[in-house]
Amino acid sequence: MACKIDFVIAGQPKSGTTALAHFLSEHPEICMSYPKEPSYFATDLREESDQFHGKQRYYGVRTPEKYEEHFKHCQPGQLRGDASTCYSYSQAAAGHIYQHNPKAKIIIMLRNPVDFMHSLHTQYVNETVENETDFQTAISLESSRKKGKNVPPRARCPSYHFYRERARYSKHIQRFYDQFGKENVMVIANEEFKKNNETAYKEILRFLGVREDVIPDFQSVHNSKKPRISWLNKIAHTMWLKNVAFKLMSPTLYTNLQKQADKLLLKEQSKGELDPEVRKRLTEELRPEVRELSRLTNQDFAAIWGFEEN
Repeated sequence: MACKIDFVIAGQPKSGTTALAHFLSEHPEICMSYPKEPSYFATDLREESDQFHGKQRYYGVRTPEKYEEHFKHCQPGQLRGDASTCYSYSQAAAGHIYQHNPKAKIIIMLRNPVDFMHSLHTQYVNETVENETDFQTAISLESSRKKGKNVPPRARCPSYHFYRERARYSKHIQRFYDQFGKENVMVIANEEFKKNNETAYKEILRFLGVREDVIPDFQSVHNSKKPRISWLNKIAHTMWLKNVAFKLMSPTLYTNLQKQADKLLLKEQSKGELDPEVRKRLTEELRPEVRELSRLTNQDFAAIWGFEEN
Protein backbone atom coordinates (compact mmCIF):
# COMPACT_ATOMS: atom_id res chain seq x y z
CA MET A 1 0.00 0.00 0.00
CA ALA A 2 1.40 3.35 -1.05
CA CYS A 3 0.29 5.28 2.02
CA LYS A 4 -0.71 4.26 5.50
CA ILE A 5 -3.84 5.36 7.30
CA ASP A 6 -3.23 7.73 10.21
CA PHE A 7 -6.31 7.11 12.34
CA VAL A 8 -9.32 4.86 12.67
CA ILE A 9 -12.85 5.49 13.88
CA ALA A 10 -13.31 1.96 15.20
CA GLY A 11 -16.93 2.05 16.39
CA GLN A 12 -19.40 1.41 17.87
CA PRO A 13 -22.21 1.40 15.29
CA LYS A 14 -25.30 3.49 16.04
CA SER A 15 -23.13 5.74 18.20
CA GLY A 16 -22.44 8.76 16.00
CA THR A 17 -19.55 7.43 13.92
CA THR A 18 -21.17 8.39 10.61
CA ALA A 19 -21.74 11.93 11.81
CA LEU A 20 -18.16 12.20 13.10
CA ALA A 21 -16.71 10.82 9.85
CA HIS A 22 -18.83 13.33 7.92
CA PHE A 23 -17.64 16.26 10.07
CA LEU A 24 -13.99 15.21 9.82
CA SER A 25 -14.24 14.83 6.04
CA GLU A 26 -14.88 18.58 5.83
CA HIS A 27 -11.55 19.38 7.50
CA PRO A 28 -8.90 20.36 4.92
CA GLU A 29 -6.18 18.40 6.71
CA ILE A 30 -8.18 15.17 6.82
CA CYS A 31 -9.29 12.65 4.19
CA MET A 32 -11.82 10.00 5.20
CA SER A 33 -12.21 6.63 3.48
CA TYR A 34 -14.84 6.71 0.76
CA PRO A 35 -17.11 4.88 0.83
CA LYS A 36 -17.25 4.57 4.60
CA GLU A 37 -16.81 1.16 6.23
CA PRO A 38 -14.15 -0.61 4.17
CA SER A 39 -13.81 -3.08 7.09
CA TYR A 40 -10.48 -4.22 5.62
CA PHE A 41 -8.79 -5.16 8.90
CA ALA A 42 -11.65 -7.27 10.34
CA THR A 43 -10.35 -10.51 8.85
CA ASP A 44 -11.94 -12.72 11.50
CA LEU A 45 -15.43 -11.42 10.76
CA ARG A 46 -14.75 -11.78 7.04
CA GLU A 47 -13.79 -15.44 7.52
CA GLU A 48 -16.82 -16.06 9.72
CA SER A 49 -19.07 -14.56 7.06
CA ASP A 50 -17.55 -16.66 4.27
CA GLN A 51 -17.91 -19.83 6.32
CA PHE A 52 -21.53 -19.11 7.19
CA HIS A 53 -22.56 -18.34 3.60
CA GLY A 54 -20.27 -20.89 1.98
CA LYS A 55 -18.84 -18.21 -0.27
CA GLN A 56 -17.81 -14.55 -0.35
CA ARG A 57 -20.94 -12.47 0.04
CA TYR A 58 -19.88 -9.54 2.22
CA TYR A 59 -16.57 -7.76 3.00
CA GLY A 60 -15.55 -6.91 -0.54
CA VAL A 61 -12.34 -5.06 0.38
CA ARG A 62 -9.78 -7.85 0.73
CA THR A 63 -6.57 -6.67 -0.92
CA PRO A 64 -4.25 -3.70 -0.30
CA GLU A 65 -5.04 -2.47 -3.81
CA LYS A 66 -8.79 -2.55 -3.17
CA TYR A 67 -8.32 -0.82 0.16
CA GLU A 68 -6.20 1.89 -1.45
CA GLU A 69 -9.12 2.73 -3.78
CA HIS A 70 -11.01 4.08 -0.76
CA PHE A 71 -8.37 6.81 -0.43
CA LYS A 72 -7.58 7.69 -4.05
CA HIS A 73 -9.35 11.05 -3.60
CA CYS A 74 -6.92 12.08 -0.83
CA GLN A 75 -4.46 14.91 -1.29
CA PRO A 76 -0.76 14.78 -0.30
CA GLY A 77 -0.25 15.73 3.35
CA GLN A 78 -3.79 14.93 4.48
CA LEU A 79 -4.33 12.53 7.37
CA ARG A 80 -6.10 9.40 6.20
CA GLY A 81 -8.95 8.07 8.30
CA ASP A 82 -10.77 4.75 8.09
CA ALA A 83 -14.25 4.70 9.67
CA SER A 84 -15.32 1.05 10.07
CA THR A 85 -17.59 0.32 13.01
CA CYS A 86 -16.91 -3.42 12.99
CA TYR A 87 -13.30 -2.91 14.10
CA SER A 88 -14.25 -2.45 17.74
CA TYR A 89 -16.05 -5.82 17.73
CA SER A 90 -13.48 -7.70 15.65
CA GLN A 91 -10.90 -9.64 17.65
CA ALA A 92 -8.37 -9.34 14.82
CA ALA A 93 -8.70 -5.73 13.67
CA ALA A 94 -6.68 -4.04 16.44
CA GLY A 95 -3.66 -6.24 15.75
CA HIS A 96 -3.88 -5.80 11.98
CA ILE A 97 -4.20 -2.02 12.28
CA TYR A 98 -1.13 -1.99 14.54
CA GLN A 99 0.84 -4.02 11.98
CA HIS A 100 -0.27 -1.57 9.30
CA ASN A 101 0.68 1.52 11.34
CA PRO A 102 1.73 1.21 15.00
CA LYS A 103 1.43 5.00 15.33
CA ALA A 104 -2.21 5.13 14.26
CA LYS A 105 -4.68 6.99 16.48
CA ILE A 106 -7.88 5.20 17.46
CA ILE A 107 -11.27 6.81 18.14
CA ILE A 108 -14.05 4.73 19.68
CA MET A 109 -17.51 6.22 20.11
CA LEU A 110 -19.89 4.57 22.56
CA ARG A 111 -23.57 4.88 23.34
CA ASN A 112 -25.71 3.75 26.25
CA PRO A 113 -25.46 -0.03 25.66
CA VAL A 114 -29.20 -0.62 26.03
CA ASP A 115 -30.02 2.07 23.47
CA PHE A 116 -27.22 0.76 21.27
CA MET A 117 -28.62 -2.78 21.17
CA HIS A 118 -32.15 -1.56 20.52
CA SER A 119 -31.06 0.81 17.73
CA LEU A 120 -28.77 -1.77 16.12
CA HIS A 121 -31.60 -4.28 16.04
CA THR A 122 -33.86 -1.73 14.33
CA GLN A 123 -31.17 -1.02 11.72
CA TYR A 124 -30.69 -4.72 11.01
CA VAL A 125 -34.43 -5.21 10.58
CA ASN A 126 -34.52 -2.30 8.11
CA GLU A 127 -31.55 -3.76 6.23
CA THR A 128 -33.32 -7.17 6.15
CA VAL A 129 -30.34 -8.89 7.78
CA GLU A 130 -32.39 -9.54 10.96
CA ASN A 131 -35.54 -11.63 10.53
CA GLU A 132 -36.78 -11.35 14.13
CA THR A 133 -38.58 -8.03 14.27
CA ASP A 134 -39.25 -8.07 18.01
CA PHE A 135 -36.24 -6.75 19.93
CA GLN A 136 -36.88 -8.69 23.14
CA THR A 137 -37.22 -11.95 21.20
CA ALA A 138 -34.08 -11.20 19.17
CA ILE A 139 -31.92 -10.75 22.28
CA SER A 140 -33.43 -13.87 23.85
CA LEU A 141 -32.20 -15.86 20.84
CA GLU A 142 -28.57 -15.02 21.52
CA SER A 143 -27.72 -18.29 23.28
CA SER A 144 -29.24 -20.40 20.49
CA ARG A 145 -27.59 -18.28 17.82
CA LYS A 146 -24.23 -18.92 19.46
CA LYS A 147 -24.95 -22.61 18.82
CA GLY A 148 -25.66 -21.92 15.16
CA LYS A 149 -29.44 -21.96 15.43
CA ASN A 150 -31.96 -19.26 14.45
CA VAL A 151 -29.29 -17.21 12.66
CA PRO A 152 -30.88 -14.86 10.10
CA PRO A 153 -30.03 -16.18 6.60
CA ARG A 154 -28.95 -12.72 5.43
CA ALA A 155 -26.69 -12.07 8.43
CA ARG A 156 -23.36 -10.54 7.45
CA CYS A 157 -21.90 -12.94 9.97
CA PRO A 158 -23.67 -14.77 12.81
CA SER A 159 -21.87 -13.05 15.68
CA TYR A 160 -23.19 -9.65 14.57
CA HIS A 161 -26.46 -10.81 16.11
CA PHE A 162 -24.98 -11.52 19.55
CA TYR A 163 -26.33 -8.20 20.78
CA ARG A 164 -25.18 -8.60 24.38
CA GLU A 165 -21.66 -9.50 23.31
CA ARG A 166 -21.51 -6.40 21.17
CA ALA A 167 -22.41 -4.30 24.21
CA ARG A 168 -19.48 -5.67 26.26
CA TYR A 169 -17.53 -2.53 25.50
CA SER A 170 -14.69 -2.93 27.97
CA LYS A 171 -13.14 -6.02 26.42
CA HIS A 172 -13.40 -4.51 22.94
CA ILE A 173 -11.60 -1.37 24.08
CA GLN A 174 -8.99 -3.38 25.98
CA ARG A 175 -7.75 -4.90 22.71
CA PHE A 176 -6.91 -1.43 21.39
CA TYR A 177 -5.35 -0.36 24.69
CA ASP A 178 -3.14 -3.44 24.57
CA GLN A 179 -1.94 -2.66 21.06
CA PHE A 180 -1.71 1.14 21.00
CA GLY A 181 -1.62 2.25 24.64
CA LYS A 182 -4.27 4.38 26.32
CA GLU A 183 -2.67 7.62 25.18
CA ASN A 184 -3.40 6.74 21.54
CA VAL A 185 -7.00 5.60 22.03
CA MET A 186 -9.76 8.17 22.50
CA VAL A 187 -13.05 6.87 23.93
CA ILE A 188 -16.05 9.19 23.57
CA ALA A 189 -19.63 8.93 24.79
CA ASN A 190 -22.01 9.82 21.98
CA GLU A 191 -24.28 11.48 24.53
CA GLU A 192 -21.47 13.81 25.61
CA PHE A 193 -20.57 14.61 22.01
CA LYS A 194 -24.18 15.55 21.24
CA LYS A 195 -24.42 17.64 24.40
CA ASN A 196 -21.55 19.90 23.37
CA ASN A 197 -20.56 19.29 19.76
CA GLU A 198 -17.93 21.98 19.40
CA THR A 199 -16.01 21.28 22.62
CA ALA A 200 -15.91 17.53 21.96
CA TYR A 201 -15.01 18.02 18.32
CA LYS A 202 -12.08 20.28 19.17
CA GLU A 203 -10.80 17.63 21.57
CA ILE A 204 -10.85 15.14 18.72
CA LEU A 205 -8.98 17.53 16.41
CA ARG A 206 -6.42 18.10 19.15
CA PHE A 207 -6.04 14.34 19.57
CA LEU A 208 -5.41 13.98 15.83
CA GLY A 209 -2.99 16.92 15.77
CA VAL A 210 -4.77 19.11 13.22
CA ARG A 211 -6.06 22.68 13.26
CA GLU A 212 -8.85 23.33 15.75
CA ASP A 213 -10.32 26.40 14.06
CA VAL A 214 -12.15 24.44 11.33
CA ILE A 215 -15.60 23.80 12.79
CA PRO A 216 -18.33 22.19 10.67
CA ASP A 217 -22.03 22.95 10.69
CA PHE A 218 -23.14 20.33 13.20
CA GLN A 219 -26.34 18.62 12.22
CA SER A 220 -28.06 15.31 12.60
CA VAL A 221 -26.91 12.83 9.96
CA HIS A 222 -29.10 9.88 10.91
CA ASN A 223 -32.74 9.90 11.91
CA SER A 224 -34.77 6.85 12.85
CA LYS A 225 -36.28 5.27 9.76
CA LYS A 226 -38.40 2.35 8.61
CA PRO A 227 -39.17 0.83 5.19
CA ARG A 228 -41.94 2.36 3.11
CA ILE A 229 -42.65 -0.99 1.41
CA SER A 230 -41.16 -4.03 3.14
CA TRP A 231 -40.96 -6.38 0.14
CA LEU A 232 -39.35 -3.74 -2.07
CA ASN A 233 -36.85 -2.89 0.66
CA LYS A 234 -35.97 -6.59 0.96
CA ILE A 235 -35.32 -6.91 -2.76
CA ALA A 236 -33.18 -3.76 -2.78
CA HIS A 237 -31.03 -5.21 0.02
CA THR A 238 -30.36 -8.48 -1.81
CA MET A 239 -26.59 -8.83 -1.51
CA TRP A 240 -25.86 -10.16 -5.01
CA LEU A 241 -27.66 -7.17 -6.48
CA LYS A 242 -25.64 -4.75 -4.35
CA ASN A 243 -22.39 -6.54 -5.27
CA VAL A 244 -23.13 -6.29 -8.98
CA ALA A 245 -23.94 -2.59 -8.65
CA PHE A 246 -20.72 -1.95 -6.72
CA LYS A 247 -18.62 -3.71 -9.38
CA LEU A 248 -20.23 -1.74 -12.20
CA MET A 249 -19.93 1.67 -10.56
CA SER A 250 -17.25 3.84 -9.06
CA PRO A 251 -17.27 4.03 -5.23
CA THR A 252 -18.59 7.60 -5.39
CA LEU A 253 -21.41 6.77 -7.78
CA TYR A 254 -22.37 3.66 -5.81
CA THR A 255 -22.49 5.57 -2.52
CA ASN A 256 -24.55 8.39 -3.99
CA LEU A 257 -26.96 5.91 -5.58
CA GLN A 258 -27.30 4.06 -2.28
CA LYS A 259 -28.15 7.29 -0.49
CA GLN A 260 -30.81 8.13 -3.06
CA ALA A 261 -32.24 4.63 -2.87
CA ASP A 262 -32.50 4.86 0.91
CA LYS A 263 -34.48 8.10 0.56
CA LEU A 264 -36.96 6.27 -1.64
CA LEU A 265 -37.08 3.03 0.34
CA LEU A 266 -37.10 4.41 3.88
CA LYS A 267 -39.15 7.02 5.65
CA GLU A 268 -38.49 8.81 8.91
CA GLN A 269 -40.29 7.68 12.01
CA SER A 270 -40.23 8.65 15.64
CA LYS A 271 -37.80 6.52 17.58
CA GLY A 272 -39.53 3.45 18.93
CA GLU A 273 -39.65 3.45 22.71
CA LEU A 274 -38.17 0.46 24.45
CA ASP A 275 -40.45 -1.31 26.90
CA PRO A 276 -39.58 0.11 30.38
CA GLU A 277 -39.38 -3.36 31.93
CA VAL A 278 -36.99 -4.56 29.22
CA ARG A 279 -34.86 -1.45 29.69
CA LYS A 280 -34.79 -1.95 33.46
CA ARG A 281 -33.78 -5.61 33.13
CA LEU A 282 -31.01 -4.90 30.61
CA THR A 283 -29.74 -1.97 32.67
CA GLU A 284 -29.40 -4.23 35.71
CA GLU A 285 -27.71 -6.89 33.62
CA LEU A 286 -25.21 -4.49 32.07
CA ARG A 287 -24.47 -2.42 35.18
CA PRO A 288 -21.31 -4.45 36.07
CA GLU A 289 -20.08 -4.00 32.51
CA VAL A 290 -20.60 -0.22 32.62
CA ARG A 291 -18.85 -0.10 35.99
CA GLU A 292 -15.86 -1.95 34.48
CA LEU A 293 -15.86 0.34 31.46
CA SER A 294 -15.75 3.38 33.74
CA ARG A 295 -12.79 1.92 35.64
CA LEU A 296 -10.95 1.00 32.44
CA THR A 297 -11.35 4.37 30.72
CA ASN A 298 -11.33 6.64 33.80
CA GLN A 299 -14.64 8.10 32.63
CA ASP A 300 -17.87 7.93 34.61
CA PHE A 301 -20.05 6.21 32.05
CA ALA A 302 -22.39 5.05 34.82
CA ALA A 303 -23.29 8.70 35.47
CA ILE A 304 -23.43 9.61 31.79
CA TRP A 305 -25.82 6.77 31.00
CA GLY A 306 -27.81 6.65 34.23
CA PHE A 307 -26.40 3.34 35.43
CA GLU A 308 -25.69 4.45 38.98
CA GLU A 309 -26.86 2.21 41.78
CA ASN A 310 -30.33 3.14 43.05
